[in-house]
Amino acid sequence: MSGNSSDLGYVPRVREIETSRAEAKELSSQIFDAIGLKGQISQPGPGVSRCDKDPKVLYKIRHPWSLWGVPEAAMEKAMERLNDELPKRGWKVTSYGRDSSRAKNLEIIADSKKFDFSANITFMDKRNPSQEAPADLSKTSGIVVDVVSACFRVPDGKVVDAY
Repeated sequence: MSGNSSDLGYVPRVREIETSRAEAKELSSQIFDAIGLKGQISQPGPGVSRCDKDPKVLYKIRHPWSLWGVPEAAMEKAMERLNDELPKRGWKVTSYGRDSSRAKNLEIIADSKKFDFSANITFMDKRNPSQEAPADLSKTSGIVVDVVSACFRVPDGKVVDAY
């Protein structure tokens, strides 16, 4: 083990990158199911990036996506539903309420300790004139989801570059 892992405040679990990618997809699916809305969805899929502390062997998974094309009132209700449903699905909601942005977006931050992932889920409401949204939501309201893992370590003998 590298001495760098103590800099993270935890010892990264050894995980195959594809296993972590599959978990990110599954966790995103749980969130999507709990949202319970049928709209347009961006689906870039989970990506891999290196962790700064030991980039040859430490990596994290990030799965950002968004949903739009449904009425704002339905999205507000979906956020309430998420706050209730995520704990039933193994998530711990650590924050629910208005964020610190100028737009005061409704936000949920939740952790999945079982899989070492966190989710930041934000309702960006275009009815709010101070809203600044990502490009795919520049003209409409939507729910933006970002599922991010802790740093994981590739198995011995492998490096992040090999992926």
